Amino acid sequence: MQVWAVIAQKGGQSKTTLSTGFAVEAAREGASVVILDADDRQGSALYWSERRDSDDVMVKDSSVAGLPLHISRGRGSGKIDLIIIDTPANSKDIAMLAAEQADFVVIPVAPRGLDVHSVLQTIKQVQQAGTPFAVILTQVPHQGGEGQEAHAGFSAKGVTMFNSRLHFRKDFYKATPLGKTAAETEPDSKAAAELRSAYEEAKRLSGYATKQVSEVA
Repeated sequence: MQVWAVIAQKGGQSKTTLSTGFAVEAAREGASVVILDADDRQGSALYWSERRDSDDVMVKDSSVAGLPLHISRGRGSGKIDLIIIDTPANSKDIAMLAAEQADFVVIPVAPRGLDVHSVLQTIKQVQQAGTPFAVILTQVPHQGGEGQEAHAGFSAKGVTMFNSRLHFRKDFYKATPLGKTAAETEPDSKAAAELRSAYEEAKRLSGYATKQVSEVA
C-alpha cells in the first residue's frame, strides 16, 4: 500500500481535483482506493463523494489526529492499495503530519506570483519531513509563458517537477458538482488527457505498482 498526500498551503491550487482524479484513475485499474479528506472547513472531497453515483472510491472524513490511525488501519487491513490525503489550505500542522505519514507528496501550484511564493514554504515543510515529493503546475493559462517560467524556476532550485500540467479548463470544475472527474464526464477532452497523464507520472515518481494487493492475493 502507498500513501500520497496532496499538499498546498494556499487555496485554489486544484488539490481536490488531483486527489479525486488520481483516485478514480487508480480505481479504474482495479485498485482499492481511499481518500482521506482532512479539510474540516470545506470538505471538498466529501462534497464530491456525496454526489458520486459509484462506490469505487471511498472518501473518509479525517481530523489531523485521526490521520495516523486511518493510515495504520489501511496498512494493517491488507485490502487497501492507495490512500490519498486531501489536505486543507492554511494548516501547517496538518500539512506536516500528512507529509510525515505519506510515501509521496504531490504539491500543486498555479504559476502566479503569490502562489509560487507560498508553495516555497510548503516545499520546505515537506523537505523537513523527508518524504519524496514533486511539484505539479495547475490552472496554467492557455496563453503566455507563466507555466514555462515557473517550471524553469523550480527546476533551477533542484525541485522535482511533473512534466504534466493541468491547464485552466472548465471541464475540471464542471465535473466536481456531479461527483465525477473530467476524465469521466469528458473522456476525450484535453482536461481528461492532462489528468490521466498526471496520474501516470505520479505512479512513476512514487514507484506505485497498480493493483498491489490483488496481485499478491
